[in-house]
Amino acid sequence: MAVGHFIWTDLSTFDLPQARRFYSALFDWSFGGADDYDFAVSADQPRAAIFPMPAALVKINMPSFWMSYVEVADLDASVAIARAHDGVIIEIEPQAFDAQTRIALVRDPAGAGFTMVEGPGLRPPTGMIQGEAVQLGDVLRRYHHLPDIAQISGFYGDLFGWRFDKISNSPWPVYDIRHPDGSLVAQAEEVPEDIRGKFRYWMPCFAVPSLGLSQQIVAAQQGEVTVDLADGRLMVADEQGATFMVQADAGAAARPNRPAQTGGGSAGANATGASATGSVPWRAALGLLCIWLAVVFDLPLFWGLLFLMWSWSALRAGRADFIDPVDRHRNPILFWGLSATWIGLSLWMIGQSLLPLLAAH
Repeated sequence: MAVGHFIWTDLSTFDLPQARRFYSALFDWSFGGADDYDFAVSADQPRAAIFPMPAALVKINMPSFWMSYVEVADLDASVAIARAHDGVIIEIEPQAFDAQTRIALVRDPAGAGFTMVEGPGLRPPTGMIQGEAVQLGDVLRRYHHLPDIAQISGFYGDLFGWRFDKISNSPWPVYDIRHPDGSLVAQAEEVPEDIRGKFRYWMPCFAVPSLGLSQQIVAAQQGEVTVDLADGRLMVADEQGATFMVQADAGAAARPNRPAQTGGGSAGANATGASATGSVPWRAALGLLCIWLAVVFDLPLFWGLLFLMWSWSALRAGRADFIDPVDRHRNPILFWGLSATWIGLSLWMIGQSLLPLLAAH
């Protein structure tokens, strides 16, 4: 029985093809292509799933996010316990996931969402249950970043019987979260706000063979390494804003990658592999060349080309980098304002450069 443990992870995302491309490249996952709930598979086991962001969350500009699931024996009773605590929000009341399984989405007193699941419809990968070798893309552990452990310790103690054991004060207080049977469930960390950010998450930490290679793949797929925790973990955001962690694990390197394929998510993985093994980021090099040509030779045409590359990259990634990163879904007015400005400037400068040439003919 896995009652009281995290057993599953899925991703609410705005753009399914974009998410498939990103995670196929990073974790070598393959996807079935379902439009409603698409399982990510590796080594013949479902590892996670992705699905479209619910309409209600789209309306409030909720960023894409990873959700963690805890198994419970009695969903209605667990929801009643959660509801009795101050500051708890039951975002989704108990409802059917499939014919044998029900779920409920809860936001804890610190604001971190998790889903409770009753029934057999969602199971962890067989290898994780049986203690087999870690595979690329397996969840190694989950972390809760918050300002004060007192916000959640009583809540989870009542709900699941979890206890919180402090194991370190450096570089910040770290707590092991233990199941009543003594097994490790997760960890909580009281980290500074500049690291944890304004949102609260149960953040999955996925296994990768190399942090350096993962950084290159994330960059090539228009994601971002947001924080290097300097303990072998990186906090990462995908190109749609979903935050997670990666950690190097020797076992994750043992499984060979899938054979190269064409089309779909595999094409993204292959393209990233070429980029991640040391090739020059040619778009950045071309942009730098445009700046020098524009300044040294006073040629507005190259400013126009630079703005055009900026706007194309922003529209493709859904994020405009202008002093701060501006996400299309979180800050749509500012994103489209920046994109329209860059496109307008590019057209104006290219036009100013080409009109004299056209008039001469």
